[in-house]
Amino acid sequence: MKLEKLSRLGSYLVDSEGEVTVDLTFGMDEERIRFVQGRAVASVKMTCQRCLEPVTLELEAEMNMGIVADDEAAKQLPRYYDPYIVEGPRQDLHQLIEEELILTLPLIPQHQDCVVKTEYGQAPEPSEGNDEANPFNVLAQLKAKKH
Repeated sequence: MKLEKLSRLGSYLVDSEGEVTVDLTFGMDEERIRFVQGRAVASVKMTCQRCLEPVTLELEAEMNMGIVADDEAAKQLPRYYDPYIVEGPRQDLHQLIEEELILTLPLIPQHQDCVVKTEYGQAPEPSEGNDEANPFNVLAQLKAKKH
């Protein structure tokens, strides 16, 4: 599946280029609970919050969801299932996958070895003949008068 189809996820990214690899299994367990299990993997680019350059991140969303019709049925699911509430006979699996990938996004994306830039350009050279430019010259004069 193309990342371009996942517009909500794309709003967190630098670009929507790339693909998502999805592997899903549908079934019914021994308690007769319908489920969907699987994983989605994607390589995405976000903005590093330290250097503000793009950083490539590998996302992996694991899914183990019990399929239910409403909130009341979701409360009855065993703890090892996350609820997946279906509304009607057809569901958009793109939305499910997109939500799970959004949940795996880091709160603060950053490079592993990011170096923050602390200097921009060259510092101005101090001029020796310009005593008026230094605001501490007044203090130096006061200190010299005390001695």
